[in-house]
Amino acid sequence: MDKTTTDPTDFPFGANAPAADAPDPFDVARLALPDDSDADLGVRELLVSVPFRKPSKEQFFRVHPDPVYRCVGGLIELKDDDADSFWVDRSLWPALADEPTFSRRLMVTAVTRGGLVFVWGLRMPGPDGKIPDWVSIPQEAARVASERWTKLYWDQGQKRHRIKVSEHITDEPTWPDLPFPDLLRLAFKDRTVTTLDHPVLRKLRGEV
Repeated sequence: MDKTTTDPTDFPFGANAPAADAPDPFDVARLALPDDSDADLGVRELLVSVPFRKPSKEQFFRVHPDPVYRCVGGLIELKDDDADSFWVDRSLWPALADEPTFSRRLMVTAVTRGGLVFVWGLRMPGPDGKIPDWVSIPQEAARVASERWTKLYWDQGQKRHRIKVSEHITDEPTWPDLPFPDLLRLAFKDRTVTTLDHPVLRKLRGEV
């Protein structure tokens, strides 16, 4: 035997052969993307709109636990115009104190089980300090939802809201990386009242 003959065990078969412990680049099982393929590829949603709404009775939701993601805001709500709500600048609150469509709301950041971020405006106690069930129960739901997946719905038979919590959903929600003021801007971007000459206020005064 020629002593110059190379023993095939001295190096892998072919200069481009993968190491024994390297993953097979043609393993089709590794090519299947998981359900959260966007996250796997480093993709995130760009928020361009945030609805202002109540939690749906069909969906579990969470409320952001950080106090910087909530505030007390002033709203004008027009029931005759598709229930539009308008954000009112703080400087105008005294002038609207007697306006029946104006109220203060506790604004919180919430997210559904499906990942929809929304702003929820909870009713607050009136000037007399009384807290009826239709105020206290949603506020309690928001408090519970800061820790657990929660569902809030209206029980027509009992004529009151009811709260359910999930004992099985344990994953934590994914919160937007936008600051709360930016979420409010997206929620009320074309419905913001900053002057007493705003068309909505002029309509309420009977000027248009």
